[in-house]
Amino acid sequence: MQLRFLLVTGPNSPPASVDFGPGLNVVYGGSNTGKSHIMRLIDFVLGAKNPPEPIAEQAGYDLIHLGVLFDDGAEKTLVRALQGGNIKVIDGLTRARPAQAQGTSVSAQHSAQISLSRMLLAQVGAKDARVRTDASGKTRDLSFRDLQRLALVSETKIQDVSSPVLSGQFVTKTAETSVFKYMITGVDDSALDVAKPDSEQHLRRAVQLELLDQQIRDAEHEVAEADQDNEELLKLDRELDAELSRSFVVQESAEVSYRELTFNRLQMRREHEAIQDRLSEIDTLTARFNLLAEHYNSDEARLASIVEAGHFFTLEDAVDCPICGASPEHHRAEKACEGDVGEIILAAEAEITELRERAVELQLTISGLRVERDELAARARELLLRLNGLQADILHEVPTVQTIRSVTSQVIAKKLSIQKSLELVRRRDNLVAQRAELGVSPGYDSSTIVAQQQLDGATLDAFSQVVEAELQSWDFPEAKRVFFELPKLDISVAGKSRAANGKGVRALLHGAFDIGLMKFCKNLGRSHPGFLILDSLFITYKDPSDAGDSAIAGTPLKDRAFRAFATLPNDLQLIILENVDVPDWLEGQPQVTHFTGSAAIGRAGLFPK
Repeated sequence: MQLRFLLVTGPNSPPASVDFGPGLNVVYGGSNTGKSHIMRLIDFVLGAKNPPEPIAEQAGYDLIHLGVLFDDGAEKTLVRALQGGNIKVIDGLTRARPAQAQGTSVSAQHSAQISLSRMLLAQVGAKDARVRTDASGKTRDLSFRDLQRLALVSETKIQDVSSPVLSGQFVTKTAETSVFKYMITGVDDSALDVAKPDSEQHLRRAVQLELLDQQIRDAEHEVAEADQDNEELLKLDRELDAELSRSFVVQESAEVSYRELTFNRLQMRREHEAIQDRLSEIDTLTARFNLLAEHYNSDEARLASIVEAGHFFTLEDAVDCPICGASPEHHRAEKACEGDVGEIILAAEAEITELRERAVELQLTISGLRVERDELAARARELLLRLNGLQADILHEVPTVQTIRSVTSQVIAKKLSIQKSLELVRRRDNLVAQRAELGVSPGYDSSTIVAQQQLDGATLDAFSQVVEAELQSWDFPEAKRVFFELPKLDISVAGKSRAANGKGVRALLHGAFDIGLMKFCKNLGRSHPGFLILDSLFITYKDPSDAGDSAIAGTPLKDRAFRAFATLPNDLQLIILENVDVPDWLEGQPQVTHFTGSAAIGRAGLFPK
């Protein structure tokens, strides 16, 4: 499988494209011209989950087109929207924006039944392959992105100290090791019997190591965040114990004073509230009693009117009785009539006497209530003054108490944090001790043990020889001793691990590893995407990081390497994205593109200006 073009289009924007051919392809130029963006766009159209971070020049563009040539001669164009979604697969190499019904829509996710990953795996001979994901023998489907990760090497990755095989994520290390094993041996893990590993000593140990290493890494990460060693933590813990004891003594003294003040305030408030309730009750009773007194006065006035009217009635001349209607001569004085005026007067006078007695008693009650009210009001005023004084004392105490509480809380929080850190250190040390009991060196982990069982020395030696030959074709210093270090899943040259070099040499050795892997797989008919993109392979010529980088920069290695790349067979494809200039003899070649950064000089960058 090889790439033929990358095209980015927009409904009203001029197309932005880069063409590729078999063998060597180079895109070089200054920073911020879109070189690295080429890899990100290719990665996305081949199924990456997240769209590439947009650059300013990308405004107005919405589709990515990738022309692909398969080993069987089939040509396809893959089209994906920059915002994401499914990928459209169109027959032939077409640069036209596709119609709605054109092509076949496939998922970017391998898990879908119709996905780009499954289609591409079938093309590179890896259909239905499975890879191991942990030491216990669990497996999953191989995804094309597993292979693609080793074919798209970013500027960050090519300089990294971690193995070219690994992404740096601990949880995927076993799976990534299994993918590498599959690529160089051609044997996947589909036949792995997940029931057997537990009965085998080395795999049981691998499972234990996997669990212990994960726990140790988690503990070390948390210990590192504390940023203190164990002795410092123990010393600080003792100091905090003493400080906490002092804080408790000071806080208890302040709390006692504060509690006394608040208790007294509570008692006074309750008394003041009770007085207010009684005053309200007195006011209600007084109002009712005053109303009753008014009723008494009204009744007395009415009865007095009756008495006065009766007396006037007895002084009048004899007339027909106004009550019974009898004439004077027929009125029977010996027989009382219902309108006996004398009796009425006597009854009214008796009622007046009783009302006056009640009124006197009522006035005494009202006077008593008034006296009680005056006393209670005076007590309420006194309590209010005392409450205000207490409140002032409490407000004066509150900041002190709060400050002391805050200090104590801070000390407690620090101590809890220190105790947590100490517990993490103890836990980490216990885990490390358990790991040591398994009898493996610190450099070995579960993936190493799994790799030892599946990666034979002869295959790794053959692969190392391909990498060695690649380095020798570049005239790389001391390239006659290249070995594959199984614990690190990386190469060493002349006894020095790749990771032990400066970033420039690390990048060169990473590139040799990647090119060697592509050649090794192609020569033996193993599964490989068939193309390789390297970003900033020759960074040592632009930004050497140590004496080793500077020494390489002073050699003709770059020229020799490009000459070696130029001899690649047509069934391999190498795309170099570079910040440094190419050799003079390579400038102007058909598959060499120069991004000048200026529209006035040649091609400015990926997107037209």
